[in-house]
Amino acid sequence: MDAQPRLLDALSALRDRVAAARFPLALPGAVRARRNRDELLAQLDDYLLPRLSASGAPLLAVIGGSTGAGKSTLVNSLVGRPVSPAGVLRPTTRTPVLVCHPNDQPWFAGRRVLPELARVRMPRQDGRPEAGDRIDPYAYDLFADGPGSGSGSGPGPGLGPRPGSGRGDDADADDEQPPALRIETADSIPPGLALLDAPDIDSLVTRNRDLAARLICAADVWVLVTTATRYADAVPWHLLRSAKEYDATLVTVLDRVPHQVVAEVSRQYGTLLDKAGLGDVPRFTIPELPESAGDGSGLLPTSAVAGLRDWLAQRAQDPAARAVAAA
Repeated sequence: MDAQPRLLDALSALRDRVAAARFPLALPGAVRARRNRDELLAQLDDYLLPRLSASGAPLLAVIGGSTGAGKSTLVNSLVGRPVSPAGVLRPTTRTPVLVCHPNDQPWFAGRRVLPELARVRMPRQDGRPEAGDRIDPYAYDLFADGPGSGSGSGPGPGLGPRPGSGRGDDADADDEQPPALRIETADSIPPGLALLDAPDIDSLVTRNRDLAARLICAADVWVLVTTATRYADAVPWHLLRSAKEYDATLVTVLDRVPHQVVAEVSRQYGTLLDKAGLGDVPRFTIPELPESAGDGSGLLPTSAVAGLRDWLAQRAQDPAARAVAAA
C-alpha cells in the first residue's frame, strides 16, 4: 500500500486535533501556546498538506524582504511587465500578488494552497489599481474540475477553520477584512513556477508582518531581497536563521548597489552570510539603476535579472533540483 495516502490521512487528523486546541484562560504561557498552535497550523495548511495532496504543483518562490528593498520592482522585472504595484507609498505590497503561467492558474485559484487567503483580482489589466477600483473575489469553485480546486466551496480535505482566523476563538470583531491573495498570469513565467510578492517583513503593520512570515513558511524557495544600505538589518537575519533551521531553500538578492562599491558591499555581505552558516546560499547582485530609483515603477533591464530568472526556471523544470527545493 502506498504510504503517501496514509501519511496524508495522519497529517489531516493531526491538523484537526491541533485546530481543536483552545487556550482560553489568561494563564502564563497561554499566548505562546496559541502562537505555537497557529504556526503549526500554518505549516500544515500552507506547506505540508498541499504538497502531499499534489506533488506536481508549481514550485512557489516567495519574494520577501524589508520595506523599500525593491521586491515588487524585481517581481515586475522577472515577469516583464507591471503586475505588482511599486512606489514610494509604504507599505506598497498590502495584498500579496502571485504570478504564474496561465496553465498553472488552477493550482492557485482554489483553496488547496494558502487556504485562508481569499482570492482577488483587479479590474485593470496592467496590475495597478486605480482609485475606487473594486476588488472582486475569485469563486473558489471557478476551476472545480482543475487540479487545485480542493473541494469547491469548502477549504479542502483536512482544512477546517483556523483559530484566530476570523472564525475561531481569537477573532476580533473589529478586524479589517481577511487577508487576500491576488493572482496574475503571465506567459513569461515558465510552467511549473510561481512568484509571490509578499508584504514587508519589517512592516509597521502587524498584519503585514505576520502574513509575510506565514508566506515564507509556505515557500518552496524564499528569495530574500535586501539593499546596499539594509543588508545588516536584524529582521531579515532573524528570518534567514529561522529558514535555515527548517532547511528551506534560500536565495538572496543584493539590490540597488552603487556601481562604485559593488565589490566591497558584496564582500561584506558574503562575510555576514558565512558567519551565519549561510555561505552556500546563492547570491545575486543588482547594481543601482535608474529603473530602481525614483518611484520604483520602471522595469529593470533583462540582463539585471537574467541570472535569478534562469536559476528559478532551472529549479522549477529540473526534477532533481525541484525535489531538493520542495523537500
